[in-house]
Amino acid sequence: MYLGIKGAFALFFMLWATVASVYRIEEVGLDPLRLVLLGTALEVAVLVFEVPTGVLADTYGRRRSVITGFLLMGCGFALEGAIPTFAAVLVAQAVWGVGYTFISGALEAWIADEAPERNLGRVYLRGEQADYAGSLLGVFGSVLLATYALNVPLLIGGFLAVGLGVALFFVMPERNFRPSPREGRSSLQQVGATARGGVRLVRGRPVLLILLLVAVFTGMSEEGFDRLYAKHFLDGLGLPSLGALDPVVWFGIINAGALILGYLAAEVVGRGLNVGDAAVAARLLLVLNACTIIGTLSFALAGSFALALAAFWFASLTRTLAEPLYLTWLNEGLEPGVRATVISMGSQAGAFGEASAGPVVGAVGNLAGVRAALTLASLILSPALLLYARALRHRGKPGAE
Repeated sequence: MYLGIKGAFALFFMLWATVASVYRIEEVGLDPLRLVLLGTALEVAVLVFEVPTGVLADTYGRRRSVITGFLLMGCGFALEGAIPTFAAVLVAQAVWGVGYTFISGALEAWIADEAPERNLGRVYLRGEQADYAGSLLGVFGSVLLATYALNVPLLIGGFLAVGLGVALFFVMPERNFRPSPREGRSSLQQVGATARGGVRLVRGRPVLLILLLVAVFTGMSEEGFDRLYAKHFLDGLGLPSLGALDPVVWFGIINAGALILGYLAAEVVGRGLNVGDAAVAARLLLVLNACTIIGTLSFALAGSFALALAAFWFASLTRTLAEPLYLTWLNEGLEPGVRATVISMGSQAGAFGEASAGPVVGAVGNLAGVRAALTLASLILSPALLLYARALRHRGKPGAE
């Protein structure tokens, strides 16, 4: 069920995401600052709702939270495709951002509860591989639909995501969920108690605090890269001719290449390393983040399309591999009653980083060009290396006091 959910939503998400950046540039006509401000709206929504929705998932059930998230995200995707204005796209970002917070942490916590005997590191890696397969199908479908109109993939991706939420209402099980004991408290008091339990856990474990700080710097870096890479390809480097094919086909090739490389690398890592071990995850994350900095900086400074494409694929690969490893590390030793809350804190930390740095990176893009903005976004990630090195002194164990 977990792999099916990951694969299906990845397909629907990539129907929307493959051409969303091109749609905003070509149809809505957004400049670098407005492109990044869309991300700011998304991340502010995540920042405000991430921990509260994680607490709700720990208090009332992960199934309910996941279903609500898919419904909201689908509505956001469809709204963006329906109304090609900056205001509408801005609202759409906030809507699907709120939806994301209902899913973030809840889906991972759900499978951790439903399959407690499984190696979580491998489960999450398999989930990423299902994500790759669905995403690859979504890329091809998005490019095909975009040849009719750029907004069609956005609309269909949104409608299908809503359909997934409706389907899960009827088929998604939840057998092992155990809310924290209420001990006579009201529902609101129970929500507050769960939140306080998550905060106490993080404050008492140095590595968990370090991981949240890493998420801040990662978010600060990713915002500029994710929002401006398409504009760099379109306006800064230019896309080589593909004959009679629509230029949007290039974005299908770019995204498909990144997905295939990510799938193959995840398979190698999953077979060759004990990714369920926090110390192994810690060392590998240090290397992956160093490689991400090299890749994103090379992309920003590349003077040719071929070099930029290779750098983009390399950076995307390292980022994709890092996500399940980060989740494995963060999950180490977490109590079931606060698992979704703590995972949501990690997502909220990333959202804070993206929301705080996004406008600055966008302003640099307007004033000094997209290349300068991407360079800044690359260098912002550097402090994460020092934080990972510090975490290794605690032997990589989030449970270390």
